[in-house]
Amino acid sequence: MQRSLTFSHNPPLSLPLRFLLCAPVFALLAGALLLWAGPAAFASRWTSAMLAATHLLTLGCLCMAMLGSLLQILPSVAGVPIGRHRAGAAAHAALCAGAVTLAAAFLLERPLLFAAALVLLAPALFGLVGLCAAALWQRHAEGATSMVAATRTALAALAVTTVLGALLASQFAWPGTLPLPLLHVTDVHAAWGLLGWTGLLIVGVAYQVVPMFQVTALYPGWMTRSLTPWLFILLVVLSVASGLPGRAARAFTHSGTLAAAAGFTAFGLATCMLLVRRKRPKAEATTLFWYAAIASLLAACVLGVLPAAPSATGTPLLLGVLLVAGFAFSAINGMLYKIVPFLVWYHLQNTVEGGCRSVPSVTSMIPAPWVQRQFHTHAAALVLLLGACVRPEMLARPAAAMFCLSACLLCINLAHALRVHARLRRRDDAVAILRSA
Repeated sequence: MQRSLTFSHNPPLSLPLRFLLCAPVFALLAGALLLWAGPAAFASRWTSAMLAATHLLTLGCLCMAMLGSLLQILPSVAGVPIGRHRAGAAAHAALCAGAVTLAAAFLLERPLLFAAALVLLAPALFGLVGLCAAALWQRHAEGATSMVAATRTALAALAVTTVLGALLASQFAWPGTLPLPLLHVTDVHAAWGLLGWTGLLIVGVAYQVVPMFQVTALYPGWMTRSLTPWLFILLVVLSVASGLPGRAARAFTHSGTLAAAAGFTAFGLATCMLLVRRKRPKAEATTLFWYAAIASLLAACVLGVLPAAPSATGTPLLLGVLLVAGFAFSAINGMLYKIVPFLVWYHLQNTVEGGCRSVPSVTSMIPAPWVQRQFHTHAAALVLLLGACVRPEMLARPAAAMFCLSACLLCINLAHALRVHARLRRRDDAVAILRSA
């Protein structure tokens, strides 16, 4: 684990921030869509509104935040430069437009919109994968080896997810041109996106950010060396086995699911132990986000291996809420409160006269009570969303409204750090003008 940071290869502040700040906006859009659709969206994971909201959250929010984090973490933690900053900015614009277009395509069921989304998203995602992959194959800091290895597997999983998503989109854009087993390909696409790209990246980044930001001990060496490659191989085996005929497919799939659940459970329990024994006894709000993420992950692992789970009513939706809103979004939400204030602080101390003496500390960029309030609304939204999977007629709209409120508070809190940045830059510019007069 790399304890120290290096800033010699830092990208411009605008490159990671444009990704990170768009994430809560897309979460708000997803919540607003569910609020508009109401209980009908929760009838099945295949409803147009649920598919649209899911992709707004996974592509527009989670993927956006994870790619933005990588564009900053790889230079500062792994010590590798990210080139082609303008290409990254262009890919961000295409990713934003593509996520909105894909959501509209699901809602309106128009082949032309699926084609437009494919044209926007495939080059953007492959371009960003290439941008990060090129950096990962350069010489990196010795202490970042485990994170770099995990990130490589996560990017490979993102590439697989993108290929499968492109195949599905082409099927909807040009029906009948490429006969596909849609249900099977969709399940494999979701597995690579949630367990591969999202799961492996969060695991790999946690090896760095949990000890660094939460002041804990390091993860066990065997875990940082072997867990993510093992989970990646399991995903490959599961993908191949799920296409086998009859009992062989069921046997391999069941065994692989148990093994994958065991791997993610081991990570979850290890993270819990580290957080419980952390050197700061009082839990910060960002620590609570990690607890929520790990609790959701462990619940999803249990639910996913229950014998009745695959056929139980509402189980796919419950798994989706636990993995997307519970595990992934909770972890990313908490990390945004560490990454964005730190980026603003670092940029200010290197550009504002007086440096560290005139710049507020990282922890004061966003008031702690604001973060606590947003965590409580997020936790309430998560509980209501889980309830809406079982009783949509009662809880669908309250859950969506609470999720919108949580996303709004996250937007407001992150914007406060930007206001601090803008205020200090204006003050510094005014001082410079007065001195030159």
